[in-house]
Amino acid sequence: MDDLSIKNGSVWTGTRHERADVAVKDGTIVAVGLEPRPAAAVYDAAGRFVNPGFIDPHVHFDLDLGRLRSADDFRSGSIAAAFGGVTTFVDFLAPTDDEHDLERAYHARLEEAEDAVVDYRFHATIKNPKGDPEAYVRKMLSLGMTTLKLFTTYSDSGRRTSDDQIERLLDLSERYGFTILAHIEDDSMITMKDSYGPKDLPRSRPAAGETAEALKLAGFVEKHGGTLYMVHLSSGATLDALRDRYPHLLNRKFFIESCPHYFAFTADALSRPDGFLYTMSPALRTAAERDRLAEGFSDVYAIGTDHCPFSRAEKEHDRLRDIPMGIGGVEHAYAVLSARFGDAVIPKMTEHPALINGLADRKGRIAVGCDADLAIVRPVRERIVSDHSRGCTVWTGTDVTARIEATILRGAFAVRDGRFLGTKGNYVGRKPMI
Repeated sequence: MDDLSIKNGSVWTGTRHERADVAVKDGTIVAVGLEPRPAAAVYDAAGRFVNPGFIDPHVHFDLDLGRLRSADDFRSGSIAAAFGGVTTFVDFLAPTDDEHDLERAYHARLEEAEDAVVDYRFHATIKNPKGDPEAYVRKMLSLGMTTLKLFTTYSDSGRRTSDDQIERLLDLSERYGFTILAHIEDDSMITMKDSYGPKDLPRSRPAAGETAEALKLAGFVEKHGGTLYMVHLSSGATLDALRDRYPHLLNRKFFIESCPHYFAFTADALSRPDGFLYTMSPALRTAAERDRLAEGFSDVYAIGTDHCPFSRAEKEHDRLRDIPMGIGGVEHAYAVLSARFGDAVIPKMTEHPALINGLADRKGRIAVGCDADLAIVRPVRERIVSDHSRGCTVWTGTDVTARIEATILRGAFAVRDGRFLGTKGNYVGRKPMI
């Protein structure tokens, strides 16, 4: 007898929704179809869409910025994620510059994440590396991590990785088969004046800096090989430039991630009295750039929320340099984007992030043998009225056409009928590659 049967729902096949039942035993999907099977518990999903549990490949829970930390720890952030249908997230290790600190950061992050209520894994994060990058990469792979984050900016805090080191890491990516994640902005084009307020953020971090740096790194990929994943692309102008110059690389060797806020808001929000709430890096862009990004949605490979909220008191400052960059979004990404793009958003939040993060054998699909991670979606027409993050939110009042009615993690209900039911997340790192 199966443990759970999700019956009468419209189940995502990978390309469309079809009427089917999903059978679960021991946390795994054991059947998808219409053949009757006895089960200890039945969930009636009539009139609902049954999607794979969403994967957020870019969150910052319990992020230490020195003078403060992001509002959500691993428990509160993952509870908010569960209310958004997210069953797996990928967070980041603290930035390190050698393999010894990398290992320490890995074990420290594992300890910090023990209270997560959905499944998780980590990206390694390198800063201005010392010594031989190959030793760093080999240590990362020995710990079961296959994604490595770097920064092309933040030289003021020692996080920037130089061009020659990026090229060396791309050579290693080609050789060892791991993926480089890159925060891509031209460091020389970023300015910060004491007089800058929230409305000056697009001037401080111009879209042109993102575009120029993205084209440069795509050129590095063409020269050296390797796999590069651009996090939080903000501007349609950048996407258009990549499509024009490097169509043969796009989402084959150079992958694009963007975030819900770059499709929902524009730089005009920064001029509002509460414009400080809309500060993040990269910055929000013009309406024209936002619309160009939406027009190119098919070439956005994955959606990550870059979830990094703070309290209103922490954000509410007149000077831009005093405002911590970041907003929340892990709970609302699917609802917000499906209202605009429909089912086209589903692969970008399931199958694609599973593939890029080495999770496709277990996550991102509704298929026999996969973890029974499911997001049960009710079609609605409503506005967002609540948020389970500890940080302030910019999403209240947003029109949506979908509500997460239940989130199932490995066959257990994490969220059902508006209540969190107390699941425990597991670390889903990979076996050592070397």
